[in-house]
Amino acid sequence: MTHTHRTRRTVSAADHATLLEIADVLDEVAACRAELYTDAAVDEGALRVALFTLLDKPTQETWEKVREVEVVPAYLPGLTTPSPLGLTLADIVYACGLPDVVCPSRAALLRALRRVVDEHGAPMQG
Repeated sequence: MTHTHRTRRTVSAADHATLLEIADVLDEVAACRAELYTDAAVDEGALRVALFTLLDKPTQETWEKVREVEVVPAYLPGLTTPSPLGLTLADIVYACGLPDVVCPSRAALLRALRRVVDEHGAPMQG
């Protein structure tokens, strides 16, 4: 019988903390979207995968692939229905004062996503 030797990747405590922070932000974004997209079927799985891929290892290549992904709907003042154009990841980063062409750092991305959840967690009522 042949035994297969599998190497286990050890994860440091800092990596655990980072993964937990990423998971927490993804949960916050998903909860926000569930609140805002009440009458539409939204594919949370695809968004979670895209955001996790970027947050786990932010690279310019990944940023180029996911920067135009809609994260939350946009509400115009006085309206209770969302604009047809939602806020993309690039919009969210730019609103935080960061350039949207160059891939932001993980910390900056996490801050930007937390900010959008805090600011757009509920539609503005007129």
